[in-house]
Amino acid sequence: MTQYLVATASERTTEAACDYLSDKLEDGDRVNVLTVDVPDESDDREAALDLAQIRLADVTEVRTFRRDGEPAREVVTFARENDVDEIIMGPAREGGLSTIGSTTRAVLSRVDEPVYVVPSDPT
Repeated sequence: MTQYLVATASERTTEAACDYLSDKLEDGDRVNVLTVDVPDESDDREAALDLAQIRLADVTEVRTFRRDGEPAREVVTFARENDVDEIIMGPAREGGLSTIGSTTRAVLSRVDEPVYVVPSDPT
């Protein structure tokens, strides 16, 4: 069994993560989808969580989580507490794949698990 963590704040990131995972998932795998609420920041986090259920629930177990706090810290804490095997994130809120945002950079520097950065535009 492989445990994946999709750390997302947008439907676009969730869509790209689901595209990536759809060919990878095997029986018994688990997908955890985590979004972290940031005060005074508009988002589509609820839709991002719903999309993962719609896209992947027929394939594998999908668990969704919303937390409050600093996003990188929450992603790292979740990964450690749940023995995650791979983390999937978006590159940055704005910009292309070559633009790695502060949250993704912070996670990359704090974990030993592989981190797959999905394209910001899955098309």
